[in-house]
Amino acid sequence: MATIDSGIILMPLYALASWTAMLKLQPGSYEIYVAAIGWAWALLNTVLKGNFDLGVVTFAFVIAAYGIERRAGLTGGIKVFECIASVAVANNFALVIFLWKDLKVQLSSSKSPAWLNVFLVYCITFAVYWALVAARTYKRERKEDNTKVREDAIDGSEDESALTDTNSGCRQ
Repeated sequence: MATIDSGIILMPLYALASWTAMLKLQPGSYEIYVAAIGWAWALLNTVLKGNFDLGVVTFAFVIAAYGIERRAGLTGGIKVFECIASVAVANNFALVIFLWKDLKVQLSSSKSPAWLNVFLVYCITFAVYWALVAARTYKRERKEDNTKVREDAIDGSEDESALTDTNSGCRQ
């Protein structure tokens, strides 16, 4: 009876959950959780297989960057740190793609062809995912930067339309 490597199921599930979070949740609200799962997975790979997984370092940077934002708010410096950390993770996944020819030969002795295909697609998916996280983070602004206070609100005569989000027209 053939056994199924858990990665062949977990990799697509993790990718699906990560992309769903990106598409459904606000930027800045989900990245730390996606990175924490990736970091734990990389740590398990390192400990159980004895081969260092660079994700232990790159995901730790993402966790640190978005963790700092949660404590201090989004500043220009924190945004740069988040972008650099996200690009580092994207590059980590892209490294697998660039080294695929040699890695495939090395991994094929212990992994099925189906697992190898899933792994390659997983790495491509997450290289794109983390690059998009970096791009979305770069475009993010502090809420205060999007709020325009009309002059009549400053002199104390605020009315219902005094505070508006200049990007969406939503009341603040």
